[in-house]
Amino acid sequence: MFVLIIELLLLGVVLLATLYYTFLLPPRYPNNIPAVPFWVALIPFFKDVDQSDIFRRYIQQPLQTHGAVKLFFGAQWNILVHKPAYLAEIFKNEDVYQKSGNQKKIPHSVLAQFLGDNIISSHGDAWRNYQSVVKPGLQGNFDTDRIAHNALQLCELLKESQRIAGTKGVSVQELLQRYSVANCSEVILQTNLNALDSASAPINVLQSAVKREIFKPIFMNFPLLDRLPFPSRVRARQMVNRFKNELRRALVNSQKHCQASGLATLTDGLGRRMLDAKNSGMWNEKQLLDNLTVAFVAGQENPQLCMISTLYLLAMHPEAQEKLYAEIQNKQLDRTSPDPDAFQDMPFLTAVIYESLRLFPPIGQLVNRKASEDVLLGGSIAIPKGTYLGYNCYSTNRDPAAWGPTADSFEPGRWGDSMVAIQKHYRLRRARAEFISFHGGRRACLGEKFAVLQMRITLVTLIRAFSWSLDPSWVDRKTPVQTLGSFATPRPSSC
Repeated sequence: MFVLIIELLLLGVVLLATLYYTFLLPPRYPNNIPAVPFWVALIPFFKDVDQSDIFRRYIQQPLQTHGAVKLFFGAQWNILVHKPAYLAEIFKNEDVYQKSGNQKKIPHSVLAQFLGDNIISSHGDAWRNYQSVVKPGLQGNFDTDRIAHNALQLCELLKESQRIAGTKGVSVQELLQRYSVANCSEVILQTNLNALDSASAPINVLQSAVKREIFKPIFMNFPLLDRLPFPSRVRARQMVNRFKNELRRALVNSQKHCQASGLATLTDGLGRRMLDAKNSGMWNEKQLLDNLTVAFVAGQENPQLCMISTLYLLAMHPEAQEKLYAEIQNKQLDRTSPDPDAFQDMPFLTAVIYESLRLFPPIGQLVNRKASEDVLLGGSIAIPKGTYLGYNCYSTNRDPAAWGPTADSFEPGRWGDSMVAIQKHYRLRRARAEFISFHGGRRACLGEKFAVLQMRITLVTLIRAFSWSLDPSWVDRKTPVQTLGSFATPRPSSC
């Protein structure tokens, strides 16, 4: 019996050693950049710790010192890039540093099932196919009146929440989420999901459930476990299917309703274009569901995060909030039908949005490129063929070599004091890959125009209607233990 126990222990040691040297031991190449210990990725699984604390303690120094590091994520080692010059090279050479998403990197994971093969993560002919459908739907003119209507409705919901909360702060995440979903679904996809009208709307319930199930550190880092019949993973896959089918059902029903009622539908609208691609045989059912899902997720999740970050920064800096309020009052914009051209002469509003996006990019880190050949990144870092690469937007956007000693500070004035100066500065920073919130090169974010327009209308409405301050009881964390609480005090000229 004793011998058997010894043999089993030895076998366990051998298996653990094999696991470590096969999956967890950092690769030899590139040999001139350090590796972040693999266990850093698992810290959130064992300990409640803020993402920014993990970044500052384990990642920031080696990443900024060497310009890139080896990082364990998704059951394999990747190259995480920080240096703007390296990123400019990656963005420019998309055929060498090819897009390759979760559907190829971790094909059997729940995350891959959720987002699938889509315009953001595809490459080559598949990307060109998706782009021909999606890009025209995101490059036209948008219904600013609809966004303004939703923003005014959001104001009323915030007032009601403030009335109920009394002297307590108002939790803003849920309402901003519903507002962003309403804008994306109604303006981009031309469908009504009733997200802003009811907290219990199917899309709101399903979205919350999907988030809870998918983004768990142990499964994100070891997606092989997704193949095992754990009850939580079975439930996650069911939730993903229900979520995607709900989007499709709502889109189809909205188009049918318009046709039956004799209402005009936007032939160039993204929702209509996607359905036409499926009905014409250009896309199959899976391609429709995957691209519809990623358009919805990116189109509402990222703007919502930007809204939260901007309100947080303005609450932290009341002098900037009052300066923005003065600029808004001076323009005297129509509350229900704002003129998009008027925003082109609001430099401080634009600077606030860019500075918020710089400090808190909605996508903090992205690893979705794969080297198609052996290549020297920056002429010095040897990247073997097949290596996955990504970048940390949070780090690059705060690079002290590019932004100076105040790189971590909220200073909208750094962008300039006129629209001409701001846009010139913005284009320069984008070209140098020193500001990468919208990524770069020919694979830059197609939804930038809509995202910035929505932010402008939203800020004009919310800052004109309320004076914002943080709830003192809220714990200031990048990954908060509770939702962001704010005091939204109505102004005399509120909506």
